[in-house]
Amino acid sequence: MDRVNLLNPFGPSATYENRLTWAFLLVVKYDPLLQNFLRERVEAHLPPRRQEYHDTWESVRVSTQTKWIGSTTTPLVSVLLTDAPIQEEIAVEWSDRDPIYDGIIEYPNRMTLIIENKLHHEAVWKEQLSPKRCSFPGEIDNDTLHASAVCLEWSEVLEGILRYTDSSFAPFGNREIARDFLSFVEEFHPRLTPYRTYGLCGNRPAALHRRTVHLVEEMARLRKLDIQEKQSSKYLCRSGKIAEIVAIRILDAKPWRLRVHLWPASTARQAKEFSEKVDKGHFLALNQEGWRVEPNLNFSYAGKKLIWADSTCETCAYLDYFFSGKKRYGRKGVGNELSPSLLNEWQCQGLIAQKDREKIEQMRKTKRLFLDVNPEFSVYGDWDRDTVIELDKHGKLETDIIQKLDVPLATWGEQL
Repeated sequence: MDRVNLLNPFGPSATYENRLTWAFLLVVKYDPLLQNFLRERVEAHLPPRRQEYHDTWESVRVSTQTKWIGSTTTPLVSVLLTDAPIQEEIAVEWSDRDPIYDGIIEYPNRMTLIIENKLHHEAVWKEQLSPKRCSFPGEIDNDTLHASAVCLEWSEVLEGILRYTDSSFAPFGNREIARDFLSFVEEFHPRLTPYRTYGLCGNRPAALHRRTVHLVEEMARLRKLDIQEKQSSKYLCRSGKIAEIVAIRILDAKPWRLRVHLWPASTARQAKEFSEKVDKGHFLALNQEGWRVEPNLNFSYAGKKLIWADSTCETCAYLDYFFSGKKRYGRKGVGNELSPSLLNEWQCQGLIAQKDREKIEQMRKTKRLFLDVNPEFSVYGDWDRDTVIELDKHGKLETDIIQKLDVPLATWGEQL
């Protein structure tokens, strides 16, 4: 069943340039916060104004595909929306041509924007950015028209809208309409987005996050995997496997890097299969193959993780303790099996810290009769920023991650 999208009822005609302009102007018309965002982006390219003005609650006036501009607000600023930066200044003057303007946005007591949308910067005809004097009613002073065009990249505009959709102050309905617009652009004009490659994302967190979501989606498609979604992030889901979840995320470092993370033996069932299949030597050698392996002992009840232990024991000792003969994981009764002597043993071996012990002992005061001991591992590998950008540039990032993921997975007999 198709998802309803306010801005995409058009079918194939949605790819037309005018449809993109119409969708953008519609979103701006009904959202004062996005009106302010666009105005501020334009004003950042203009010299400081001497004229005093006051903000007003009156909404902007928006029109599209028109020959006439009924504005009395100044200055008149010609704005080019396109796919790439244009370094040279484009002079704007009164023209004798007979134009039809892509869009007009009139800010009461502020300014008027004359919008020209070009999907390809190579197709920009500079004279299109110069309006006709008789498009305006009455007398127009010569200094009313700003002398040069303001060029905005679609990517910077879309990134601002993306940040807006994740904001806590924007009304729900407005955010949903903005998301519809982003979905519309992603489907019909993906090359305009600021997150189609990591190279275009720069250091912008919102763009990096969205590009990573797309990376997960593409890997799921390539390997026919399910996707689990949680709090605007997406994860690869391998139901029934020893490591069911594969997470891919950007680490907020300088410079940023990409981390691929999985957690084998996260439940008693997974731990049993892991114990039967793992090549212990190869598993411990992952630290020499670009992967990190660390203990991630945790305790759960009825499938919900409650306590993550602050383990200090070495990975080899952790592996030997839980996966060498005697079964020391799984369900433990709170009253008898999770005894002081067992907690002492765990604490002495560095499996749990004092604070973890106190949390476990607090369980005795609840109605929970047991805890599940999960001898989970944290297995992760990092890709540095430059490597990610270079692989992505040549369309090899997904396959590189898939191939490298098979290294840890092979140690317990699986593939992605």
